[in-house]
Amino acid sequence: MISTISIFFIIFIVSEIILQGIINYFRKDFQWLITEKDEYPDFDKNAFKKFIHNSHDKELGWVKNPNTTGIEHGKYGDILYRIDETGSRENAVIGETSIVTFGDSYTFCRQVEDSQTWQVYLSDKLGSKVLNYGVGNYGIDQAFLYYQRHTIPTTTKVVILGFVPETICRIQSYWKHYLEFGNTFAFKPMFSLEDGKLILHKNPIGGLEDFNNINKVIRSVKNKDLFYKIKFRRFQFRFPYLLRYFLNFKRNSILIFFLIKGKVYSILKIKNANIENAPFSKIMLDNIKLSHDMYKNTYACNLLEAILIRFRDEAYKKGHKPLVLVMPQMMDIKIINKYGRIPYGDFFSEINNKVPVLDMTSYLNNAELGKFYTEDVFGGHFSELGNKLVADKILNYVNNNSFLT
Repeated sequence: MISTISIFFIIFIVSEIILQGIINYFRKDFQWLITEKDEYPDFDKNAFKKFIHNSHDKELGWVKNPNTTGIEHGKYGDILYRIDETGSRENAVIGETSIVTFGDSYTFCRQVEDSQTWQVYLSDKLGSKVLNYGVGNYGIDQAFLYYQRHTIPTTTKVVILGFVPETICRIQSYWKHYLEFGNTFAFKPMFSLEDGKLILHKNPIGGLEDFNNINKVIRSVKNKDLFYKIKFRRFQFRFPYLLRYFLNFKRNSILIFFLIKGKVYSILKIKNANIENAPFSKIMLDNIKLSHDMYKNTYACNLLEAILIRFRDEAYKKGHKPLVLVMPQMMDIKIINKYGRIPYGDFFSEINNKVPVLDMTSYLNNAELGKFYTEDVFGGHFSELGNKLVADKILNYVNNNSFLT
């Protein structure tokens, strides 16, 4: 007669095998389910070579190269963008450069045409040129370093550092794979705060030669990257998978439900964008909530403040007036509207006493979001109308504070 322990053991083994099968099946097409194999992932050498050739930067991690074109896959179709000879996104407005901008994809203005960026609308209003050095997925650490090394026109009076609140996570990331599972090529520089001083840790991937020692690089990086322990290892499936599943029961159950539902729709050939995007939307929501929680973390806030102060000092040294531009993602605003508070509001309000800050949150809170945002799977970028709003608020700010005099 089979004992109770034997029955339990058999159920455990069968359940473990089924769960491993499910995870490995969906993992092929959904990078946010990670396993032991993702600890030292297999790098596609040809793809890595292409990355090195097209966008790798040994100091910044990646960059938009001058005199190039690219395609953004927008919600309403592909968008062709052009990068001019200086590395700025194309701006056809003629005139002397008065303002330069650095930052992430909200500075680059993902989801809109070259002629629909807030820099172009601001240029039209000012009658002078505003350059756009935004790069997708940058933290302000990378954006600051880009500004620090870049040669910009001597006529420049104002430099804007524009970013999403989620940057508080990005600045603590050394390898984006630990923060954004599957983003394996995205090694970057990172600052740490030691005894009150900013310490720069250089990008660990200088070129193709480091590919040959990638496991050594990974071992070094994981010791410095906060998210290896608090996120990557926390959500990584490893034996026993059942234990990892139940330790993160709600997250795993929701993701697997969405993935199975999406697969059923696919088999039945039913097209539904909301169903297809549901797993990634869940991930994006969790990411935004994590960034909001980081504004309660003393070290994270001190690090962010130190980088912003360094940006301010560098701007003054170069004879520029600095402006910090906070641009919330659509998901930021949805969470704020739901809970009735701005998680990062106090931080930027206090920073405004040290560095000029324009926070767009108050202008978007309780607004009709569908007008100002394009609801993409990447948190919701500004629409053409949203970029016009940003341009208007910047214009009012620089005029009211005599930034261009």
